[in-house]
Amino acid sequence: MSANAAKLRLGDRLLDRGLISANQLSVALSEQRRAYRPLGEILVGLGFLRQEVVSEMLAEDLGVPFLRASQIEPDPLVLASVDREFVQSTGAFPIRVENDQLLVAMVDPDNPERLALVRSRFPFPLQLAVTTESDIGLLARKHLAEQSGQVAMVFDALEGAGAALGAEFPVERVTLAMLVDGVHRSATDIHIEPEEKITRVRYRIDGILHQGENLPRSATDAVISRIKILANLDIAERRRPQDGRLRIQVDERPVDMRVSIMPSAEGENVVLRILDRGAVALRLEDLGIAPAILKLLRLVKERPHGLFLVTGPTGSGKTTTLYSLMAEMDSVHDNVATIEDPIEYRLPLVRQSQVDPAIGFGFQEGLRALLRQDPDVILVGEIRDKETAEMAIKASMTGHLVFSTLHTNSAIGAVPRLVDLGVDPFLIEDSLIGVLAQRLLRCVCSSCAEPVAPTHEELVWLQGEPGQMRRGRGCPRCRSSGYSGRSALCELFLPDESLGDLLRSGTNFTALRSHMASRGYLGMEDDGRRKVRSGVTTMEEVARVHRNHRLSEAEREHV
Repeated sequence: MSANAAKLRLGDRLLDRGLISANQLSVALSEQRRAYRPLGEILVGLGFLRQEVVSEMLAEDLGVPFLRASQIEPDPLVLASVDREFVQSTGAFPIRVENDQLLVAMVDPDNPERLALVRSRFPFPLQLAVTTESDIGLLARKHLAEQSGQVAMVFDALEGAGAALGAEFPVERVTLAMLVDGVHRSATDIHIEPEEKITRVRYRIDGILHQGENLPRSATDAVISRIKILANLDIAERRRPQDGRLRIQVDERPVDMRVSIMPSAEGENVVLRILDRGAVALRLEDLGIAPAILKLLRLVKERPHGLFLVTGPTGSGKTTTLYSLMAEMDSVHDNVATIEDPIEYRLPLVRQSQVDPAIGFGFQEGLRALLRQDPDVILVGEIRDKETAEMAIKASMTGHLVFSTLHTNSAIGAVPRLVDLGVDPFLIEDSLIGVLAQRLLRCVCSSCAEPVAPTHEELVWLQGEPGQMRRGRGCPRCRSSGYSGRSALCELFLPDESLGDLLRSGTNFTALRSHMASRGYLGMEDDGRRKVRSGVTTMEEVARVHRNHRLSEAEREHV
């Protein structure tokens, strides 16, 4: 069977394998007749298929393997010969040399022009594999360091031209370069912080703030005004906080940013939250969640009704986890809807609404209106008050599966928190499916990781089972930190019948924790031990993101 013949029958093959329905195929074919685009692209755009399914079938047609980013660990010597521009222009990521052949993952290995570009760069016969465009982007951001920041390049060009940092300061170029730098560095936030003589720019990468190129104080107001213009904010208002949203093009893809501006003693402080869907893995398997918890989460999303919560501090990945769960929902046959503040990522076939308290449209009002839209699955961005909590619980008791987030330090702590908000304990018992608590911790850099022997303190913490501990030496890829990338640290609380009396009585956290401990409950610290033993992270990193707010006896004794 030729590849072309197989491609012509893509719809029938998907139908035979039960990956799409006859209705979905009919809709996609109608759209194809109108838009003249590849059927696979249309099916993905309509939300009927994941991109990896189409890529897997392409790999099957070509007789080559299909690889995900999580399966690829490239050879540093091979990476030394490529840069981001090469990867972006070819859609190819060289991996390693095997048996005198170069293994290369490509988005479209059937493209002769891109294949010729790869062959011209490397003097080896090619062994091809298929991957997705999003995986190529993830690999580039993870393994290929930015050679020089965009802001630094603009400043170097100014110095080379002898230009003064004054009237000729290129505000638009510097502002865009600063935003692009944040995306290229895989930052989650960009901080612009005016001080007396300079304006400090910092990027939050893997949860830690890193210094960027400082801006001259004289140009700061102009840069902030430019950001306000991009975010449709009032450039004349400098006394009140403002919030907005902007979109820029980075590497030929749109990237959204949430903008927060706050007056400070030295001027306006700006924080931009980067909402780059291409940099986020909306797949449960890629979040680093323990396999046992992963299986239970998939059972949770199959419940016909009930309330499921994800808890943790700001920036702990709660929304990403919920989006990953929602992405696995059958949004073709179920009405899946969200009420959010703000909408961070767009999901196909999911009805997403953003609250606006300024016009009286909050979570409570949005949820009340949404219940009249005949939803099956509802995501409420956050439970902040008694009214929203009660409405979410009542929705879960009237045949809806409800997901939401709550700010607590642990999974079990969600129960007393709901009671504190004023929810009746018997309602919690009748509606709560479970609670997932999570943090994000940094992973040991795979490029410079090396096995290490545990110290006495680590051995005690690991309960005598060191496993295969690793630590990063520090390299250019991880900016000499020894860490690169992040993984979820989780604990999952699933109430059972034995908890009924405790929940009805609105019992306190300590009693709930003692009861669950007696039944073998595993907390975040246990998940941390598992990750340290498997070489994913270090004990210090687990302690950094998950440590009791009270000083331990050992800490007090060492003072």
